[in-house]
Amino acid sequence: MFKFTDKSACYSSSEAFLARVDPAIVDADELLRSLYYLLWFPGYFGFNWNSLYDCLRDLNWIIEKKVVIVHESLPCIPDSDLCIYLGVLKDSILDWKDDETHQLEVFFHEKDKEMIEKLFLSC
Repeated sequence: MFKFTDKSACYSSSEAFLARVDPAIVDADELLRSLYYLLWFPGYFGFNWNSLYDCLRDLNWIIEKKVVIVHESLPCIPDSDLCIYLGVLKDSILDWKDDETHQLEVFFHEKDKEMIEKLFLSC
């Protein structure tokens, strides 16, 4: 599902639409705002988790097949919001899994793997 690496993910612009999430994000509103700009979400994006879920499962405005979201570190948002965010990402990855139109990949740093696994157990 998620990919973990201790190196920065590299793709050419011809093979993937790449979005790097700012590691300095400190709240859910800032994260949603950042994703709106990074992923070129449409104007109707509602800046909430449901809207993020809907947009990540659409992506028809992106022409590249592969869409990659890279986190150099976990966003510093409350665990309750982080659980929701990770759940939305997981569901979106699974939704695109067998689709011909897009493939969604989400990277996190290797150092965050244990924390993400713990969060999933507590969500």
